[in-house]
Amino acid sequence: MMINQLLVDQFVFFPEIIYMPTSSKTEILSLYRSFLRIIENWPNDYLRPNRNLKHILYLRVIEGFRQNMVVNSPHVYDNLVSNAEKELNALRVLEENEFKEKYPLSDKMYRPAANPRYYFGLLAELDKAAKQKQIDDSTPPSWWRRLFGLGHYKEL
Repeated sequence: MMINQLLVDQFVFFPEIIYMPTSSKTEILSLYRSFLRIIENWPNDYLRPNRNLKHILYLRVIEGFRQNMVVNSPHVYDNLVSNAEKELNALRVLEENEFKEKYPLSDKMYRPAANPRYYFGLLAELDKAAKQKQIDDSTPPSWWRRLFGLGHYKEL
């Protein structure tokens, strides 16, 4: 999902504006590119590669900017741009882990008295499952599994 000029120019449609607001097409294009930059940096979910938030965000941005809209009033247009900027800011905050840094958890939360190694074991199991899923997805099924239709099932 690399940003290139052709992709940006090809897929971005701008609202048809009867009133020329303070925001211009270049600002909308800048918003679009900012969304794509954040999505590029978004981490992949290896446990569910076909139900990935990164992919969902990408589709939502593409569809949202492809809609041709007729905007009759400056207030509606400014509201649309303002909402897009708020969503972009929310994604930036999540991407940069601002809340994790602003509100750090104490060591007591990471190591509960009842089972101090619980979260470390949980993370290890998740990493192990993700690696195993990658290995399973990269190896083709045997001829026996293909014969009986037991090959890899790709989630939609």
